[in-house]
Amino acid sequence: MEESSKITQLELLLLQLVAKGKGNWGWYELANALSRRDVPREPDMMTVLKKLDADGLLKRYVQPGSPRDRWELTAAGMIILQLIDELEYFKKRVQELEKKQSAPA
Repeated sequence: MEESSKITQLELLLLQLVAKGKGNWGWYELANALSRRDVPREPDMMTVLKKLDADGLLKRYVQPGSPRDRWELTAAGMIILQLIDELEYFKKRVQELEKKQSAPA
């Protein structure tokens, strides 16, 4: 996998936070939630959100009657999160099987 195609910890966390917000969170809510997490802050959150938008994983829109922006996952963003969840599940399962296999009978 090329370095440029890897998802960073900050990108993953922002995808997860946008999913949690269900299309109702803007930059303020995302920044608030992000401030409670221990992740690298470089590059800037808005830069990452715009990159994820350009990559087709997020969509930014302005709510009617409000100047505030909102962020929501695209279908591709949802698939990425599902794949990452499945990968984590299989990693844990492999670890369990390796542990079981190495245990004396």
